[in-house]
Amino acid sequence: MQVEAGPMWAGVANGDADAIVAAWLPITHKDYAEQYKDKYEDLGANLKGTKLGLVVPSYMDISSIEDLAK
Repeated sequence: MQVEAGPMWAGVANGDADAIVAAWLPITHKDYAEQYKDKYEDLGANLKGTKLGLVVPSYMDISSIEDLAK
């Protein structure tokens, strides 16, 4: 099930959910991690060496985020 980040973190913090396997740390979900820091146990990464970014099909004539506004 796909869940938005806020409810996902709140669910683990209040015991409604048992785990998060999509926590984007240390940057993307940093605010949630800090907000609930005493309410969960960090067991470490489940994926290593991954990157977060944007992609478009090769037939698109763009090469930067700024090009998306065109």
